[in-house]
Amino acid sequence: MMGFVKFVLGVLLAIALLIGGSVAASLYVVAEMTALPPKPKFDPPEPEPEPEPAASPSPSPQPEASPSPEPEALPEGAYRARIVWPEGLIVRDTPSFDAGRVGGAGFESEVIVLETNEDGSWEKVRLGDGTEGWVVGGNSEAIE
Repeated sequence: MMGFVKFVLGVLLAIALLIGGSVAASLYVVAEMTALPPKPKFDPPEPEPEPEPAASPSPSPQPEASPSPEPEALPEGAYRARIVWPEGLIVRDTPSFDAGRVGGAGFESEVIVLETNEDGSWEKVRLGDGTEGWVVGGNSEAIE
């Protein structure tokens, strides 16, 4: 009789160890699979080197230096701003979370804030490439 009790307890202990080990392994795998990957960092593209001009037999006159272009004139009430939301912002075609996406503004990128809706929850911006759209308000700071 004592041998039978030891056998049953051994089988129950083995089953408990298998179940416990399986649960622990499953939790570990699930935790590893649901961890967020590191945030990618994008470096701006490096400018291509300018080709060297071919040597000419006669010296050519040097063109006069043109004045640097003046900054773009801003519309009435608009101002330059920098995006301060660490993940960047989605630029939408209307001030709504259900609106279509027309672009994106990365962290610390410069935009022109054209207008703000009545409650300040959305801002209409113009990106450097000329794209205009709406971003969630309060995620940019004015540049002096």
